[in-house]
Amino acid sequence: MKISAISERFSRFLPGGPDTEEGRWIRILVLAGIATVALLVLTGFSAFFIALQGTEQTMIPDVRNTELVDALIRLQEKELYPRLQVRYSSDPTLKGKVIDQRPSPGTLVKAGKRITVVVSKGAIVDQVEDFVGREFDEVRVHLQTLFTTYKPLLKIKEPVTYVFNEAPPGTILEQKPAAGTELTGLTDLVLVVSRGPETDKLKYASYVGVDYVQAVSLLARDDVPFVFSVVAPGPGQSRGFVVEQNPPPGTEAEQGMRLELKITAPAGSSGNQAFGLFEYALPVYPVWVDMKFEAVNTSGDRKTLFMMKHPGGPVAIPYYQEPGTTLVLSIFDREVIRHLVAVN
Repeated sequence: MKISAISERFSRFLPGGPDTEEGRWIRILVLAGIATVALLVLTGFSAFFIALQGTEQTMIPDVRNTELVDALIRLQEKELYPRLQVRYSSDPTLKGKVIDQRPSPGTLVKAGKRITVVVSKGAIVDQVEDFVGREFDEVRVHLQTLFTTYKPLLKIKEPVTYVFNEAPPGTILEQKPAAGTELTGLTDLVLVVSRGPETDKLKYASYVGVDYVQAVSLLARDDVPFVFSVVAPGPGQSRGFVVEQNPPPGTEAEQGMRLELKITAPAGSSGNQAFGLFEYALPVYPVWVDMKFEAVNTSGDRKTLFMMKHPGGPVAIPYYQEPGTTLVLSIFDREVIRHLVAVN
């Protein structure tokens, strides 16, 4: 039905009838209202369908390894909006640059989407610390811990130089680069470390005629490095005792010189005990280290046989233990080697 026909029918009910001036004005107002409503409905439907179609898609540019300002400009050109995050990075040269972005470059998204941009705050360590006066092992652990998460920027150059000095053994005396030097990449840390003051010569006591178990205890107590060997007992010699030592008793020698001792073989292995020599060659250490020798029985119980300061090098330790026992040699409480005691 046409709008004019509807208007004509509707005008019959208007005051003054359809042919009066009042009726005509009312008819015009009604028609204008209908047209306005129709226009609003049409506009709403148009906006609805445009929203369904969505905004124009755009491809995310790759802004990694670029300065933050340049990255923001490139995103703005694509009508994309950044959400900034900051974090440390391994490379100090990346400070102020974008190191990550999400979603990844090349992804198609709608214009107006927020893009996460991760900016580097620089390296967690950007300059050399002052290590002079600190303990060498503490500094080594510190650097290992510092660069657990990030790529290392500072490593201790080996071999380390050790010199005699009045400072306690292991004290760092010099370093290169100097404290405060800026780190721009992986850098060697050159250290000079104290051996401690030069010591007086040691006069060896006599261990001949001493039971080998007691001899080991005395040597460990006095931090005298030793190497045992086993010989067959001669006439009148008891089994399991020291019969010879080199250097001889009373000899003066530099501390750290190894004492060689010969013992007669014990009576032999019994059903529940086995005799032997635990032999191993440690590296020669620039400073004396904490050495520990333990026995772990078949139940897992640990027993410390002895502890001492040791310069490294060869060791040969006599033992008399149950078969199945595990002998453990440790340096600074870190296991170096294990040996399983077997029946001879």
